[in-house]
Amino acid sequence: FLSWLDFVDELVMGAHPLVADAITEAVEEKFFQGILQPQLLQMSELAVLGATAVLTGTVRQLRAPALLHRLVLFLLGPQRHPETPGDTAHPLRAQLIERCDHLCDEISLASLRLFEELLRKPHEHVAHNLVLRNLEARAYLQRGPEERGPPETDPEEDGLDLEEDPYFTDGFPDNFGSTKNPSPASTPSGKGQVSEVVSR
Repeated sequence: FLSWLDFVDELVMGAHPLVADAITEAVEEKFFQGILQPQLLQMSELAVLGATAVLTGTVRQLRAPALLHRLVLFLLGPQRHPETPGDTAHPLRAQLIERCDHLCDEISLASLRLFEELLRKPHEHVAHNLVLRNLEARAYLQRGPEERGPPETDPEEDGLDLEEDPYFTDGFPDNFGSTKNPSPASTPSGKGQVSEVVSR
């Protein structure tokens, strides 16, 4: 299968644009919609796992921009507007996203690998469809410093540093933090300084 896919991928990359478009249309109709989609929408866990693995390999293998574009639109749909709860989602996209949190760990991992491969592809629609359209809808924007205003201060904070705070050292002994070097005379008998022991 992967040899055939590599052949088709090379053929589409090297073909005349009209021929490449006809090949990608046939691959989408016969393979993506005719074979992969029914397998991906099955209820059998084993069939779903196998189809997801084949799809992940397909995404990883494709390099031809025309084939990749058709595959991305097949998987994610053409929607670019922000998602809202009332929207009808692309059925395959919604199913694949739901499977990332499947009861079967193998299906969850296979689905996550699929999305990882998709996000690695140099296709703008993948990032926009999976990430950016949701960021726009939820207003995740990083405002500049001039828009933020002054930093908010806690009214209960009195401005003391921890070193100045009289309660900071509570619970520590009075001599905490001060080191005492033992004098050479206080070493136990029979044991000398390190330099004496090493030189013997």
